[in-house]
Amino acid sequence: MKIIFLNSSDIHGYILPTDYQNQSFYEAPFGLSRVSSVINYERQKYGEDHVVVTDTGDYLQGSPLASYIHLDKTYTALKTYTELTNQIGYDARCLGNHDFNYGLNYLSNYIAANHAPFLNANVLSIKDDQPAFGKNYCIINKAGVRIGLIGVTTQRIPTWEPAQNVTGLKFVSAFEQVKRYAQILRPQVDVLAVIYHGGFEANPLTGKRTEPATGENEGYRILNEIPEIDVFLTGHQHRKINLVMNNTAIVQPGYRGEAIGEVILEIDDATKEILDLSAKLIDTKDFPPDTKINDLASELNQKAQLWLDQPLAHLKQPALIGDSNQARLKGAPFINLLQQMQLFFTSADISATAVMSETAKGFGQEVTMRDILLNYPYANQLCRVRLTGKQLRQIVEYSLSFLMKDEQGEVGFAPKWQDQLFNFDVFYPVKYVAKIDRAVGNRLIKFELNGKAIEDEQVYRLAVNNYRAMGGGFYPAYHMGEIELTLDQDYVQMFKTFLTKGDIQVDNTINYLFK
Repeated sequence: MKIIFLNSSDIHGYILPTDYQNQSFYEAPFGLSRVSSVINYERQKYGEDHVVVTDTGDYLQGSPLASYIHLDKTYTALKTYTELTNQIGYDARCLGNHDFNYGLNYLSNYIAANHAPFLNANVLSIKDDQPAFGKNYCIINKAGVRIGLIGVTTQRIPTWEPAQNVTGLKFVSAFEQVKRYAQILRPQVDVLAVIYHGGFEANPLTGKRTEPATGENEGYRILNEIPEIDVFLTGHQHRKINLVMNNTAIVQPGYRGEAIGEVILEIDDATKEILDLSAKLIDTKDFPPDTKINDLASELNQKAQLWLDQPLAHLKQPALIGDSNQARLKGAPFINLLQQMQLFFTSADISATAVMSETAKGFGQEVTMRDILLNYPYANQLCRVRLTGKQLRQIVEYSLSFLMKDEQGEVGFAPKWQDQLFNFDVFYPVKYVAKIDRAVGNRLIKFELNGKAIEDEQVYRLAVNNYRAMGGGFYPAYHMGEIELTLDQDYVQMFKTFLTKGDIQVDNTINYLFK
């Protein structure tokens, strides 16, 4: 017989097939309504009692619709929003790091409205070391096959969230908890699966480490040191992965519901032993949106669209981006405007930011809520960090490690960074020049502030978002102890204040050069 696992992940509030660039476009190749259609099709194909449906987190935050729903302090909109996932009929879910962005009350209301059990073996209550949400694991029965499910999330959440969003919680190693519960569950089940909002710290095929050992992603260690696992359903890194390693089927289905991870197990009818296993990704673009999901989301979506088109500010001149990659490489007025805003609120010496979205277009002269959320979709807070010139140089050199020259001598991004360009920071108003054909870590040939070279021993203040200041993106030199100031406002609130404070002069100068 066959047992089928279907895993979604990192929906980030994208329900209908739209990227919210405008009110009328609903043909985007992603979204929960397309995910639902895939799941319905697979259930009909194999029989509902042969299909296990899971989700590996990051549902609450990320889209303009999710931002609109968060405005409702009665949680009525959140209840409807959660009902959309109930329509899917998940067998189990785990939490992602962005599910903590709006605080514990919001998260608790979301969990309470879910029909599916939440599995989070490594998010514990400080009081008793028991799961703070849901339970460690569950055992379900499909077609007479006993299936164990363990749920875990990335342990790095407290380093990215303000203290009030993780009060009373303890985040422990996903690896340690999976190892513990795998030994408990394995004798009780025919199939053991792990749902993990986390990814791989090393290449699953070669073992070559791809990031520092922070504990954010422990997938490679889990895969290689816990042989009891048959099915490994992952998320967080927004990668598209399907492979079989060490007799374990592994999937990660990308971002915004662009794909579903599918694992197919061939099970011996009599012994319930696994005879064969395979992994693949199903692109949701090949399936029409589910009309039930569309209809249920319709009223919320209409209200969100009206809210998004609220005029918030008028600029004397536009602050555009154009092509996101060219903006990263050569600068853009919108990037400067964002940096100017960060300096305004922090009185720092230098500002650092990234182009946060591949579809970001910057601001025209009329700025709406839609413009803000499309250009800065993350629920970050702004920090001021104390750093020496030497540390600043290390940080800038790390950002320069994203770059390479092609055969024609053109500067671009190295392939391994293509899905992580939201981590590529640029800096303002420092003037800096880098030679990309020089060795990584030694590329800066000019690094000045106000006409003077940045000095190693001098102390500078840097304005940067809390995700980066707390270690996000694996930058060196950032330490929580060096954070001097964290603003209570999020970026939407700051933009509204900054853009309406008076005469905004958009800086169109280019302050860096990569050659």
